[in-house]
Amino acid sequence: LPFVLPVGLLLLLAVGTDFRRLFYLLFALLPFSAEFYFEGVGLGTDIPSEPVMILLSGIAIVLLLRNRLSMDRNYVTNPVMILILLHVFWIFVTAINSQNLLVSFKFLLAKIWYILPFFILPLIFSKEVGDLEKSYRILYKFLFASISIVLVRHAFEGFTFEASYDVVRPFFRNHVNYAAICVVCLPFVWAFHRINVLEKKPSFGLNVVFLVFVTGIYFSFTRAAILSMVIAWGAWFIIKRRWVRQALIISSIVAAAGIIFLSWDNKYMDFAPDFEKTITHTEFDNLLEATYKLEDISSMERVYRWMAGVEMIRDKFWLGFGPGCFYSNYQAYSISSFKTYVSNNPDQSGIHNYFLMTWVEQGFIGFILFLMLCFALLIEGEATYHRCTDKRDGYLIMATTLGFIIIFAMCLINDLIETDKVGPFFFFNAAILLFYRKKYPDDQKSSPKLR
Repeated sequence: LPFVLPVGLLLLLAVGTDFRRLFYLLFALLPFSAEFYFEGVGLGTDIPSEPVMILLSGIAIVLLLRNRLSMDRNYVTNPVMILILLHVFWIFVTAINSQNLLVSFKFLLAKIWYILPFFILPLIFSKEVGDLEKSYRILYKFLFASISIVLVRHAFEGFTFEASYDVVRPFFRNHVNYAAICVVCLPFVWAFHRINVLEKKPSFGLNVVFLVFVTGIYFSFTRAAILSMVIAWGAWFIIKRRWVRQALIISSIVAAAGIIFLSWDNKYMDFAPDFEKTITHTEFDNLLEATYKLEDISSMERVYRWMAGVEMIRDKFWLGFGPGCFYSNYQAYSISSFKTYVSNNPDQSGIHNYFLMTWVEQGFIGFILFLMLCFALLIEGEATYHRCTDKRDGYLIMATTLGFIIIFAMCLINDLIETDKVGPFFFFNAAILLFYRKKYPDDQKSSPKLR
């Protein structure tokens, strides 16, 4: 505590001369921020990242007011900007109608202090690519240090699956959050490596960094993160071939067909787990085997909550239960046949599917708005990549778009956009995309072949 005052004064002095220093500092802090809960008031935050986000949100508001709430027309008219604003507006509407007004308005405020510093603020001050690129260059270096610490600690535990939960603390809530930020940053490490090769700069260091990132992701033993790396490779191929729209249509049809199949004559009941066999596994290979046999407790607990979510949707289809209100309401809608040993949910965790959670909490309109935003980000990413005439920019645009793919893949079985290890990059990547969209408008000539 005695060091807080002088450090705070130095920080204020640095920010007073250039607020961008605080913005870049935030990317150095994110890999090392830790969750902190204020006992008795029901409030939790991430220290020191969220206080800095709130301060940067205030700076963004001041800049907007100084500019009379005006921004570049290319940004304001972009479908991504429009959908993000509609997304926030609908959260406000559903918060008013919420089962718990306090929780929902806290959710809304948290959403705003993610969007203002990571989406709006970069679009206000960024004049060139380097202003945005610098953020990820800072992030990967400090994240590399964080991964190295975790790997060393894990090595002393023999790289066991069971130890992967503890060695990531206190900087990461669990191994999923740790793996998520690593895999979201990975495409940019690849992009910086390709840029070094393009510019004939030494790339050995980035090769080492890339290897450490992949090693960290693998030894996190997080199935979604490992799978998302494979999905990102396939997405890279799809984007290169201009197949994003077709892929989205096919994915939507498959998802709809799956829902209809499981709903028809209550077919989903055939997949109810055996309570006695659905247990925790302490070895990763056993976990993978148990996953496809429907005997893994974490997978089947997800299904238990998904089934409760479906019942909740039936009850409040249009407006939902209110942002942040899944946990306090889902037990009354759960189906006992899908119950597991951890269904009492001592961690008070969510539904573990961000898309389903959006529907449960924000209703059908909220779900459609978020889905449209996801589609718009991918379609805009592909279009911007193919309008790009600079290979260097092409690598960064591809990394940005792959970052979205990875986040969406992770969110199929996790709730991550409201965490400081993933949420910032969802909105910051959207800002990067809009910046490049302005640089390469619709009348831009087609790009040369980008490797």
